[in-house]
Amino acid sequence: MKKVCSLLLVLALLLSVSACAEGAKVETFSAEYEMVGTTSAGLPKNDTFIFEGETTDGIITKLNFDIVRNKGAEDEYSKKDIMGYMMNVSDATVEAAENGFKLTTFTVYGYDPAFSDGDAYYAQYMVSASCDALTEDTLFQDLTFLDMARPDNAVTLDKALIVYGYLAKEAGIELAGETPVKDLLALHGLYADGAFVAGTNRVSFAGYNGGRSYGEQIDAIAAYILENQMTLEDVYEMFRTVNQASTPIEDRDVISGATITFTGDFQRMVYLAIHGELFQGVVNTTENEDGTVVKEVVTQGFGGEIETHVTLDAEGKITAMSVRDAQETDGIGAVLTADDSDFLNALIAGQDDLDAVDAVTGATVTSNALKQAVQFALEDAAE
Repeated sequence: MKKVCSLLLVLALLLSVSACAEGAKVETFSAEYEMVGTTSAGLPKNDTFIFEGETTDGIITKLNFDIVRNKGAEDEYSKKDIMGYMMNVSDATVEAAENGFKLTTFTVYGYDPAFSDGDAYYAQYMVSASCDALTEDTLFQDLTFLDMARPDNAVTLDKALIVYGYLAKEAGIELAGETPVKDLLALHGLYADGAFVAGTNRVSFAGYNGGRSYGEQIDAIAAYILENQMTLEDVYEMFRTVNQASTPIEDRDVISGATITFTGDFQRMVYLAIHGELFQGVVNTTENEDGTVVKEVVTQGFGGEIETHVTLDAEGKITAMSVRDAQETDGIGAVLTADDSDFLNALIAGQDDLDAVDAVTGATVTSNALKQAVQFALEDAAE
């Protein structure tokens, strides 16, 4: 009798679970957002942000998150591919020479403020090393180093030890000038079984504050979303508030293994997955006792949504502008959105001919977002 009762209880539980599963609301979501711009070298580029998957009762349970450069073109590649994007990676090439081997390529790409001499832009390093006569006795201090971003900038041994130190840690090595180069090349598979191996290979490493290659960081973000049972709205809020450009990279530890800056493109990608289209325009109008009105306008900046408050007089002319909510880059777009900035004043002065107001070099997206805010406010006031 006890066996029968036990079987009946198990059957009841199974039926209960099945009923719950049948009652779960499963929905799919899909978004592709294309960001068009230029590379640091001034070349055209486009990144297509892909965010698709499935939710169960609002919780994301399946997720494909990718960023594809030049989607649809011959040179298309995924930033998740270790060979596609250079962040916390190292390339090495060993070639056979007349009397042995030579090290023609030995690069590291990453970030460390100690490398930059106080220049935040060059905290992101791209360093190359080489050696014409590579032997088992070649030491790290024997290599010739080059700053690929600034060829005129001398890379001292101390700086080389900093940036190659991340790679060395992958092999459990505390890098020093006397470290044999073969010990580092073993990571690339270019030194094995007591001999150098001709060839080329790329490996990734844990960089400053833990982030690895770009692809591994994207995977870390996706894993974090699934492990924490986040909704699409949760993810949107995370991309809006976490890992902003204004947050020092050493403080970006909310997502273990990911220090990527969450620019507005991440937000827009998820917004599209939720709403199907991006929103821009006037969201609220406040009438003041003195006859002026304030238009709250949302536009899309580099760092995400920009909320601009545009004040117009009784004749519909703009008399003041202020930005209430923006995550534009410090020292670049944030200069434009600051209170009483030259650019805001230029827009007020040039409101009758916005085409004559030039975008600020280096902050084109922010410039155009603020110009659009003026246009939206003027059109709404004229209706």
